[in-house]
Amino acid sequence: MTSGSIINRIEGILNDLPKSEKKIGQAVLANPEFTTTASIHKLAQKADASGAAVVRFCKSIGLHSFPELKRQLSLDLAQPQKKGYYDIEPNEDFHAITEKLVSNMTQTLNDTASQLNETKVLEACELLGQADTIYTYGVGASWLVAEDISQKWLRAGKHVLATQDAHVLAMAFATGKKKAVFIAISNSGETSEVLQLVDQAKLNNVTVISLTRFGNNKLKEKADLSLETSRAPEAEIRSTATSSRQAQLLVVDILFYYYASHHYDEMIQQIKHSREATNRFRE
Repeated sequence: MTSGSIINRIEGILNDLPKSEKKIGQAVLANPEFTTTASIHKLAQKADASGAAVVRFCKSIGLHSFPELKRQLSLDLAQPQKKGYYDIEPNEDFHAITEKLVSNMTQTLNDTASQLNETKVLEACELLGQADTIYTYGVGASWLVAEDISQKWLRAGKHVLATQDAHVLAMAFATGKKKAVFIAISNSGETSEVLQLVDQAKLNNVTVISLTRFGNNKLKEKADLSLETSRAPEAEIRSTATSSRQAQLLVVDILFYYYASHHYDEMIQQIKHSREATNRFRE
């Protein structure tokens, strides 16, 4: 089992919660030890909120119940050292920057893996396996993830279109005749170009899989199936999307290798053919 941090998850989503749930989150973060032994009533009282708000808060952070929250907090507190995300400070030395980036990457991957919904991953693999065409799109750092998707699924023998030109992709949606899936990538889930392409895809009966951060956003609402990554707390330098990119690439890898494992013989042949094709350029 991966060691994702529920405290990190709460910190990341706190400012997007409704007022009553935000008060619960603040109370939990202020004193997680108290929460591990408190009743719903005691925590609600401490946060100046209701028991119903505690239940809603647990659902909003992806947990089924208050006892599950207490168990996850106990696991966090039992760790020998503080887990978290660290921002870069002025004039840091090489070793400090390296340690912070490695720590952030490790925590991002653990948090994403621990909250990734297995049922949704399996459903996404089934949709991609049945698709004749896979479209994918992202802006900025998310475009790098779209390129990775393209390279992987081309090796699986799929027809894949990844382009930074939204107009070309919209035309492809409109003229494509085969069963298709569009993987829409946006960490915030609010990127306007991505949302517009999702609308266009759905107008043309293209199934939409979103890859976005944990929590509510427009992309998740529009998608037929949503895959979520961890959500690191905001920081000045980390806003360049290093953590989100690593989380997205992990989800892409999990999807691809699950599919490859369950279509093993077919994939071996496809990879052999793709390797032979690219080897010609080395001669």
